[in-house]
Amino acid sequence: MRLTRDLYIISLMFSLAFFLRGSNNIVITTLPLFVRYYFNFTTPQVGLLAALMSGSMFFASGIANPYFPRVRKTLIRIFSILYGGVLIVTPFLNGTTVWIASIIVGFAAGIVFPNVISMSSEIGDRKTRERAISMYTVALSLSLVIGPYIEYLILRVYPLKDVFVVFAPFGVIVAVLSFRLNVPSSSQTKVSMKIVKSIPFMLAVINNTSYDVPFAAITAFGGILESLRGLPTELIPISFAVYFLTSFLSRLFMALKPVNKIFSLMFSSLVVAGTGLYLLSFSQTFLEFIVSMAILGIPHGLTYPVSLTLLSRGFSKEDITSANSLFFSLMSLVAIIAPIIIGGISFLVGLPDSFLALESLVIASMTAMAILKRRSGYLSS
Repeated sequence: MRLTRDLYIISLMFSLAFFLRGSNNIVITTLPLFVRYYFNFTTPQVGLLAALMSGSMFFASGIANPYFPRVRKTLIRIFSILYGGVLIVTPFLNGTTVWIASIIVGFAAGIVFPNVISMSSEIGDRKTRERAISMYTVALSLSLVIGPYIEYLILRVYPLKDVFVVFAPFGVIVAVLSFRLNVPSSSQTKVSMKIVKSIPFMLAVINNTSYDVPFAAITAFGGILESLRGLPTELIPISFAVYFLTSFLSRLFMALKPVNKIFSLMFSSLVVAGTGLYLLSFSQTFLEFIVSMAILGIPHGLTYPVSLTLLSRGFSKEDITSANSLFFSLMSLVAIIAPIIIGGISFLVGLPDSFLALESLVIASMTAMAILKRRSGYLSS
């Protein structure tokens, strides 16, 4: 009975993660190109659009989800349905309505994802719970491998605006599965300072921020950088597919072999991220972009599951939902700020150098982790 229940939870987490992230990523990475070439948006405007999407995600995860529990289930279902609708009508949007669409996409992700992650807390056994978290992140990465490849096949035949319609069935499936999601609605999810000040939470935030900022830059401006270097539009999804392929393999490794030496993994991930950012900023050819994106996919694959493992080990079942909601909302806040900053820096020094500037964040994160490491040895086992 317990095994059947655990398998049901894992399969639902896996399915929702796959279909929501698979389609959501297409919007995040392709919408900047769409508004750039169809509506002549400037780089700062693209950054603002990405920030608005992340802002609505932040509002959903950080405010609507924890503080409006009585309507949480209703919001999940309504915005899951609207999300599928947006994917259908995107080719018919204009320079004004695209801003509204970005709000819906962001809110849907922000209200659904924290509740999917929190389902793992219903699994009693720690190893099974951490494998469920790893499988959830594997589903995220698998969708990010398959999605760009499907997009590549579409772009060989159809224009850019038709990509969104092909992924509309993903949104429909999310809407259907959202009705199966177990969403607590009886009490408010309180966010206390105890959570904010805890070492596991601080480590999870620092760890994820160290790569969320580069990731936000890559998704918002990576395709634009490649096009500026003269790469054909239909080849850009291939580089993202390679990026998410190495991410998928990294997460699959974690699912098969749970983390023991968690700090060694975090520091190694940062070194790889620094190397990839350096190579990306100087890439000129398609092969160079492929290599740099393949390298950057490794820390992308490792960072998020490591952060979720830190939270899982550091909080009780009573506090994990609050920790997940706050963590997800803060990561959404980072995603709001990052595109604006990168867009502004690129306006001043150029897009390639703005990626190079992210090396300072990698160094700062390594320093902060080294300081906290001495006080958190119990998280390593």
